[in-house]
Amino acid sequence: MSITGTEINGYRITEFIDSGGFGSVYKAEKNGIYYAIKIFREDYVLKEYREKGENNRIKREIDIMKSVSHPNLIKYVDDFKHTISGVPSYFLVMEFAEGITLRNVINNNNLSEKDASEIFINILNGIDALHSIRGNDDNTGIIHRDLKPENIIVNRKNVKIIDYGISKIIDYTSITNTGEVMGSPVYMSPEQIKDSKHIDKRSDIYTLGVILYEMLTKEKPYEFGSLPELYSKILNEVPIPPRRWNLLMDNQLENIILKLLEKYPYQRYVSIAELKNAFLNRKSTSTIKTYDTSIKYYIRLWNEKSAIQEFSERYDNEINVIFPINFQNQQKNLLKIIQSKSFNKIVDPATVRLAYAAQQNVKGLQELPYAPSKFDVITPSYLSSNSKKQKYVKQVIDAQANLSPQILLSPFHYVNNTNVSPTQKRNPVAEWFDLDIKLIKESIDYKNSVSEYSSKPLYAGICINGNSLTDEHYRTDFLNIFSSLESDGYIIYVDNISNKTDQSILYHYIKTLTTLQKITHKPVIAGRVNPGIGLGLITSGISGFSSGTSRFDSFYEGLYKEDSDAYNMYERHFIPSLLSIIPILRKNPVKLKQIFDTIGFCNCHYCKNKEYVEVIKSANNKLHYLETIHSEIEKIKVLKEEDRLSYFLNNVDSAISKYKSLGNVFKPSDYNHLLNWKEVFEELNK
Repeated sequence: MSITGTEINGYRITEFIDSGGFGSVYKAEKNGIYYAIKIFREDYVLKEYREKGENNRIKREIDIMKSVSHPNLIKYVDDFKHTISGVPSYFLVMEFAEGITLRNVINNNNLSEKDASEIFINILNGIDALHSIRGNDDNTGIIHRDLKPENIIVNRKNVKIIDYGISKIIDYTSITNTGEVMGSPVYMSPEQIKDSKHIDKRSDIYTLGVILYEMLTKEKPYEFGSLPELYSKILNEVPIPPRRWNLLMDNQLENIILKLLEKYPYQRYVSIAELKNAFLNRKSTSTIKTYDTSIKYYIRLWNEKSAIQEFSERYDNEINVIFPINFQNQQKNLLKIIQSKSFNKIVDPATVRLAYAAQQNVKGLQELPYAPSKFDVITPSYLSSNSKKQKYVKQVIDAQANLSPQILLSPFHYVNNTNVSPTQKRNPVAEWFDLDIKLIKESIDYKNSVSEYSSKPLYAGICINGNSLTDEHYRTDFLNIFSSLESDGYIIYVDNISNKTDQSILYHYIKTLTTLQKITHKPVIAGRVNPGIGLGLITSGISGFSSGTSRFDSFYEGLYKEDSDAYNMYERHFIPSLLSIIPILRKNPVKLKQIFDTIGFCNCHYCKNKEYVEVIKSANNKLHYLETIHSEIEKIKVLKEEDRLSYFLNNVDSAISKYKSLGNVFKPSDYNHLLNWKEVFEELNK
C-alpha cells in the first residue's frame, strides 16, 4: 500500500524516493519544511529496541545521532513508531538534502583532481566531525560503517553525508536471513569483513580510500566476478594501482589512496586530521622545463679503462657513457677516469639483473645496498608495499648519486620477465608494468625532495618485449603511459633488436621511440643496439643510442639469466661503410684483409698505416670503434634534421653495394638485414 499523500505524526508524505533491504525512503513536509524519512519494518530493528521501548541503549545512540550538527552531515530531527497496514514500523526523520548522490556524480562526470579534491575535503570534514562526537561510552565518535557514494549527497561542491549510525538501529541478521548481503561489500575494510562488530574509525578511513579511488578513476580497486573473490582480494591482494586507470594522477595523491587502502589499520592514517594534513599539503612537482634532445651516443662501459683514457685525451667533445653500478668496486680506475668534466655519465643501477637468480652469483650485484637477500630476487610481490618501493627507490637513487652522474635513472626491470608464467587470474606483465611505473613516479618525487639531486635530470628506465610493439593497443598504451610521466627523458631497452629483427618489429620499434620523443619533446635513448640500427634511429628522430665498444650491441633476456660472459674467439670490428660489426677470428684475421683489399683500408687515427693484424688487436679495435662511431655521429649532427634520414638511406644503399662487391667474403644472407632496413626506413621517410 502506498503512503504517498498521507499524513503520519504531522509529516505529510509527498514523494517516494528509494527503497533498500531494510525499508524505504520518502520525502515529507511539515510546517513548510521538507524532510527525508527512513521507514524500517519493526522486524528489521534491533531486538533491544523492539523489546525495551524507549529506555534502552539503542534509543540513547539515536539521541546522540540527533545531537549531531555539522554542515557536511545530515541532521536527524525526529524518530517514532507507527503502524502501516498492520505492520509496526520505525520512522527516522532527517533534513532533506538537495542534490544528487556522489554515485551519480561519478557515473556522469569525469572529475578533475581539483573538483574531486573539493568534494573529498567536504567528505573528510563531515567524517572528522562524526568521529569527534562524544558517544554513549568511553569511546569518542561515531563510526559510519556504511560509507559509500550512494550515502553522500552533492549539491555543486557542498556535501551532505547520510545514513551514519544506521548500523546502530538495523538488525542485519534479519536481512541476512532473507538472502540479502549485509552492507556494501566493495567499500568494506578487511577488518570489517573479518569481524564487523569490532572495528574502529580506521575502517571508515579505509572506505574513504575506496571512494577517492573511484572518484578519480571511475573504477573499483579490485576486479572480481563473485563476492567470495572480492572478499579474498580485499583481504589478501594489493589494489590495482589507480594510475592504471588515470595516467595523469599525481603520484602523491596515488600514495595517499594506497595508504588508505592498506590491509591493517595501523598502516593507514590514524585519524582524519592526519589524512587531511597529508591531502592538503601535497606539493606540486610539475614545472615548465626545456630538454636537451641533441644527438648523443652513449658508450656502455665494460673494462675499457685504457681505451677510454687514450681516446678522451685527443677527443675534443664531451663523451657520453653508461657505467653499470655493479662494476664500481672492480673497475675503480675506469670510474676515476670518467669522473672528469670530459664525460657525461649515466649510472645503470643494474636493477634488471636483480630479478633473476643468476645475480646471486655476481659479487658486484650482491654488494649493492638494494640487492635482495641471498635467496631472493626482485619481483612485484617482493616490492608489494608502498614503503618497500620507496625504500628501494631511495637506495637506488642514492647509490647512483654517490658516483656523481650527470643524469639519474629510475630503477627498472624487464616487464616481460619469463620467470613467472601468466595464469587465468594473473598477468605478470601488468604487475611488472605497474611496478616500474610506480618506481618512476617515486623516483621523481624522491629526486625533487633532495636538494642535492633536484637539479639533475631523471630519466625513466624502460625494458620491454619487442614483439609487443606490433600490437596497436599496446603501442597506444605505451605512449599514453610514458608520455604522462614527469621524467626528463627515457632510456628504452627492447629485447632482440638486432640484424635478425624482422621488418614489422623493427618498424614499430623505431616508430614508437620516435613518436615518444616527438610528442614529449624529451630525449629518448635506445639502449643496447648495434651501431647500424643506432645510426638509423638518430636519423629518424630520437636523441641517441647506447652500445659497447664493439660489444653489448643487443639486449636480450638471457643476458640477465647468465652470471658470466663466455670467452669468444672472435674480435668484432666496426666497418662504417658496411654499417656493420664484423666478427673476425683473432688467430687468423685474413677475413679483414680480404675486406680491406676490396673496399679499402680504414683511415681512422688508430688504423692509419697499420697492417690488418695490428688493426684487429683488441686494444686498437676498441679505439678504432670509438673514433669511427663518434665520427659518424658528428657527420649526422651537422645535417639538417629533414636531411638526416635520406643521408642514412644513401649509406644503406652504399653498404649493400659494397657487400655485393665482397662476394668472395659474404653470402647474400649476410647483408639481408640491410635490405630489410632499406624497406623499413624508406617507409619511415615517407
